[in-house]
Amino acid sequence: MSERTRKIESQLKEIAGEEVAALSDPRINGLVTVTGVRVSPDLGQATVFYSVLAGENEEEAREGLQSAAGRIQSSVGAQTRLRRTPRLRFEPDPVVERASRIDAVLREVKTHDDPDNE
Repeated sequence: MSERTRKIESQLKEIAGEEVAALSDPRINGLVTVTGVRVSPDLGQATVFYSVLAGENEEEAREGLQSAAGRIQSSVGAQTRLRRTPRLRFEPDPVVERASRIDAVLREVKTHDDPDNE
C-alpha cells in the first residue's frame, strides 16, 4: 500500500468518525465508532469499518449508517482534495468480532482450568 493511500485512508477515517459522532440518528447516536477505512486501488470506493457498543443492535446501526452515507460522503468530498469522492460502504469491523470470540474462549478456558471455581 502506498503512503498516499494510507494518508487518504487516515483522512477518511477521521472525517467519517467526526460525522458519525455528530449524527443525531438514535440508531447510531453514541453507539458506533469508526475503526478504520480501506480504499480501493482506484480510490473509487471506500469501506468504512465500525464497531457497535456491546449489547446494541448492530443491524440498526448499519441501517442508520447507510441512511447517513450520502451526508458523510458529501462531507468527505468537501474536506478532501480528491478528484473524485469515494463511494462509502459501511461494514462491521471483523477484528472486533474476532477479538470478542477470542476473549470468550479465554474466559471459558480460565473458568474451566481455575481450581478456585469448583
